[in-house]
Amino acid sequence: MRLWTTARPVTRGWVVLTVLGLTMAVVGTFLPWLRSGSVYRDSYATATAIDQLLSSDTNLGVLLRIWNGAPPAVTVCVVLFVVGWWRTAAVPAAVLSISMGTVAALLTVQGADAGGLVTITLPGPLTTTVGSALAFLGALGVLVTSRRKRHAPPVQRDREQVTR
Repeated sequence: MRLWTTARPVTRGWVVLTVLGLTMAVVGTFLPWLRSGSVYRDSYATATAIDQLLSSDTNLGVLLRIWNGAPPAVTVCVVLFVVGWWRTAAVPAAVLSISMGTVAALLTVQGADAGGLVTITLPGPLTTTVGSALAFLGALGVLVTSRRKRHAPPVQRDREQVTR
């Protein structure tokens, strides 16, 4: 556990960037991701709709249901950062940012075609992509700059003092 006041300023900056990026990524999941007709749906409503269209036996259906666990998982990471377990929090933060960012980036790229009846809207996926990228960079920064406190090796005596 690291204290905020004893940490190096660089590490504190990476922690803040990671927490802000994770927060931005989760906020992006609640913004519109899909427009069908005149109805806008966030990522959770979109995942539920796709899951209902598929048979429940598919792996994609399982992944769509796992998407609902993103906000609680991010909350756990943020709490770990707050209590000072930075290296412990940085690993799941990096994994979450990669997974959320990949899905969001794929939809951001596909969102350029807005001519259909059902279209991808950019606010949600774009916000989640940017937040995930910031969180990933911050998590890597935390892992690189925060060092575990190592105990100093025992002081060795001079040979002269030992032989006396």
